[in-house]
Amino acid sequence: MTHIIADRTTISQGMPITVTTVDGLDRIEINNRLHHLGDQILKLKMQQDELMQMRHMIDSENERREANDLFDELFGG
Repeated sequence: MTHIIADRTTISQGMPITVTTVDGLDRIEINNRLHHLGDQILKLKMQQDELMQMRHMIDSENERREANDLFDELFGG
């Protein structure tokens, strides 16, 4: 992937300053995007954990039912 590195003039504390950008993003903008992505990843991991717990609950319930069915078959319950 090709990136464009350039300088951009911006205003900081009322003074013009020159900042380096990559594809139009300066360091602060890149950090803000990284922070936002980190938040999204955390939310997705939490959703993943909840879904994995739900799947485990289904597996446990199915195992419990199978054990009950086997008991009934063996002992005529």
